[in-house]
Amino acid sequence: MADALISSVVEELINILKHQAHELKRALGVEKEIANLSSKLEEIREVLDDAEKRSFKEKGIKLWIENIQDFSYQVDDVLDEWRTRTLRQQIESQKVSGRKFSRSSFLPSRFHRFAMHRDIAKKIKELDSTLDRITKEKDQFKFDYASITHTSAASSHSDHQELMRVTTAFDVDASETQGRKSDASALIGKLVENSGEEEARNENGPPVISIVGTGGIGKTTLALLVFGDEQIKTHFDERVWICVSNPFDQIKIAKAIVESTTKSSTDLSQLQLLLEKIQSTLSGKRFLLVMDDVWTEQYAKWEPLKNSLKYGLPGSRILVTSRSERVATMMGSVYLHQLDLISDSEAWLLLSRIAFSRRREEDREKLKDIGQKIAQKCKGLPLAAKVMGSLLCFKHTKDDWQNVLDNKVWELEEVVTDLFPHLYLSYNDLTPNMKQCFSYCAVFPKDYEIEVDELIRIWMAQGYVTMESKGRELFEGLAMRSFFQDLKKDEMDSNIIISCKMHDIVHDFAHFLTRNECYSIDQHKDKVGIKNLRHLSWQNTGRNINLTSIYDIGKLRSFFAECLSPEQLTPGLFNGLKSMRVLRLHECELQKLPKKIGNLLHLRYIDLSRSDVEELPDEICSLYNLQTLHLRCNDFSRLPEGIGNLRQLRYINLSWSKVEKLPDTICSLENLETLDLEGCEGLSRLPKGIGNLINLRHLNIRSTERLEMMPQGIAKLTQLCSLSEFKVGKESSKLGYMEKLNQLKGELSIIVLCDLNNAADVEEAEKAELRNKKHIKKLCLDFSPGSVDVGVDVMEALKPPPELQILELLGYRGTHFPSWITLSLDNLRILQIWGCENCSSLPPLGKLPSLETLLIAEMKELRYVGSEFLGVAQVGGVAFPKLKKLIFSYCSEWEEWEDFKQEATIIIMPCIKELELNYCRELKTVPHHLLSRLESLKIVNCPSLKVE
Repeated sequence: MADALISSVVEELINILKHQAHELKRALGVEKEIANLSSKLEEIREVLDDAEKRSFKEKGIKLWIENIQDFSYQVDDVLDEWRTRTLRQQIESQKVSGRKFSRSSFLPSRFHRFAMHRDIAKKIKELDSTLDRITKEKDQFKFDYASITHTSAASSHSDHQELMRVTTAFDVDASETQGRKSDASALIGKLVENSGEEEARNENGPPVISIVGTGGIGKTTLALLVFGDEQIKTHFDERVWICVSNPFDQIKIAKAIVESTTKSSTDLSQLQLLLEKIQSTLSGKRFLLVMDDVWTEQYAKWEPLKNSLKYGLPGSRILVTSRSERVATMMGSVYLHQLDLISDSEAWLLLSRIAFSRRREEDREKLKDIGQKIAQKCKGLPLAAKVMGSLLCFKHTKDDWQNVLDNKVWELEEVVTDLFPHLYLSYNDLTPNMKQCFSYCAVFPKDYEIEVDELIRIWMAQGYVTMESKGRELFEGLAMRSFFQDLKKDEMDSNIIISCKMHDIVHDFAHFLTRNECYSIDQHKDKVGIKNLRHLSWQNTGRNINLTSIYDIGKLRSFFAECLSPEQLTPGLFNGLKSMRVLRLHECELQKLPKKIGNLLHLRYIDLSRSDVEELPDEICSLYNLQTLHLRCNDFSRLPEGIGNLRQLRYINLSWSKVEKLPDTICSLENLETLDLEGCEGLSRLPKGIGNLINLRHLNIRSTERLEMMPQGIAKLTQLCSLSEFKVGKESSKLGYMEKLNQLKGELSIIVLCDLNNAADVEEAEKAELRNKKHIKKLCLDFSPGSVDVGVDVMEALKPPPELQILELLGYRGTHFPSWITLSLDNLRILQIWGCENCSSLPPLGKLPSLETLLIAEMKELRYVGSEFLGVAQVGGVAFPKLKKLIFSYCSEWEEWEDFKQEATIIIMPCIKELELNYCRELKTVPHHLLSRLESLKIVNCPSLKVE
């Protein structure tokens, strides 16, 4: 981590020397000092690899590295102050550029700039003197310069070469269950067994079954395997999975159970109310509750929750995973499943499956002997085998594998006993930049679901990466090496990971690496003497803590707070955060930020999600480095007019706020990439100058009912990758504005708010060129809000791209469907047709070769479905070749669905599994050829229907 920090500082020093040498010379002559700092830090960087390895056992070296890190942070702060003041001068000079020049207005500005230069120069000279001492101390340790081979090799890869390595074979989140089939079978048997009358009379609640084993042995993986088993799914009415971890937070656990069972969020915050809600939602159900990673041994904490779970049906079960048998005993386990280590041969199978993915068979044979010896060092731990497999996946020669086997890290006692050498070996193989990004993740709580885009923005705020694309590639590299798990992927693009978690052992390792920089205040600990604390997480402990008396908060670069009160977030606290880069205050009872926040010149990231903030002070417009502004606050109503000063802003989130108008100055933010306005129900207009946001890539206006038009400037946003909705018809809002928006991807809804039935409307629809938006995977054409009249020629011109996978057609009032619905959509998987009330027949949808799910709803004129629906006439043809699920709902006049005799010459729906018929009150029969293939038939309120 020190290596990455020094590298970034050196790079910045060189950049300043190259571009600002003349100004530095004028500023009391510090050009020499800048050059000295750069050369000395380069010299230190050459020995860091050996220093970090020896620091585990040699306390003097450990202290020396900590001093280097502290020094590098100081240099970074000074350089950032230099950049910020320079940026401020540029912005303020632009403001006054239109004013009449006068000597009196010039002299103070010139004097102020000289004073600023002198201040910076003084700090640089002091830093140069400090580094002299650190450099001299280096010589006493006699570091091995030869040991830089590994680090230099990792660092010398070009970014392109490194990123090419990490973006191959990207299926890293598959559950690995080597050697666990018998364990799973035994647990499933215990969970579904019938204990008869004895269980029905049991007043202690559902039996508790526990999986116990050491960290990394695969307890959670086994529980997931059981949880997803088909027998378990059918046996239990309700399945609930809760990550517990440490501490055992009763309110969070109870809230998670409520939200899982009700499938919605809850505002309840009192434990008793939550427990009553659990009791009512689970009453009369046979449920399975999985409590993963339980640590507490205090029965008093478990008892209230246990009592709320007594009212489920007999057969309900609680499955617990824990490292401790004492925990299992405390929870009253009736069966304890001790998870054993996997064998060396099973470890080798698991390791080799990952290490040899996409490798030739001869490679496997050549490396097998060394690999089996490495597998033995995994000591039967599946996580270790998985991590080593991920590491060896990037080692291509026999010598590379031998170096892993012979590495001295296996002998480091602290790493071996506490954190596994496997993780350290994989970590040590990362580039310095990747090490920095990974270790920072210790700031998140255990079992925290990390949103990848959010993580990347935080990395950017800390200066670890400069671009989202670089951050995404670094994340994928870490995921490839198994540093993240539980990867959730984008529904529209499975190559994009949207969230992840860290295994608790991997989290322990990250915390071990940052133990002198990163700390979390929880319910049990609120005091620690960390001298150089940089990243602090504080969840409400119910007690007021004077942070300034415990820590030097002036060195903090990240402050993650949750559910804190105004008494805890004092103005004095904000005044002291002078090095802050990331400020995240979630669900805090804070109605306004103090004006002093304008002094936090390094601040780049503000997240006030779900807090009580109503508006921002004007002083926030002095934060010229600000990149992220996350204001998802229900009561927030106004952005300051000076927001246009914040030229570095890349991300603004105002979702679900009370904002009714955006200031026109927001259109000055030429670096803005994301503007999230989802749920801003009071917003009625987008600013006219929105076309100036030339780098805008994501615009979310979903659920903004009062917003009824798109300004013409939207046509200039050619970099847009995602646009949730495009609204057509009001004032000058035209379909043709979409002509050049060909980078759009993912989902797009086109909402038509007025009639489109003349020649000009056809021309606009053709100009939109939907067919060229080849990256759009889901399209919704919505005509329902105003019951509008859209001509068939306009519909024909709205031909979607052939790559489309999901199509929703809502509220179309025409009498005929457009021809393209069956002629050009060969990749369509899901089709939903809602409220097409004037269409009396269905198009030949059986022609769609990839269609898997079809929904037809609210077609009031539909009375007959026959061969025209199939669209296939030739002998041996297949209608609906891939259709699995078919739903008809609220077709109130539909009477007949034509059956076909067995001797028919075509094959109909060979893959059909599910059929749903809802409120089709006149329908009399269902084709027999469908009934024989169905796995699921659901009929709701179809009184005329007879199924034999």
